[in-house]
Amino acid sequence: MLTTRAPWIPEEPPALEGPDYVALVIEWEDPDTQVTSTPGELKLPKALLQVAGTVAGAVGAIALAAWGIHKLRS
Repeated sequence: MLTTRAPWIPEEPPALEGPDYVALVIEWEDPDTQVTSTPGELKLPKALLQVAGTVAGAVGAIALAAWGIHKLRS
């Protein structure tokens, strides 16, 4: 049986003693940088979240209905 091997596939099986993977760790520590926002500022009003959820649900229901009608007609 003739097998072909691609040039990028290594001939040896991976082992723990070789460089089979590379890890990249980046640490950033800048003492001059200040946090300008607090967790309290990031909260959205509850009414806005309810409206967004209602709109997303309505759009999803319309899309589901359109898909169902399309499937029934085809």
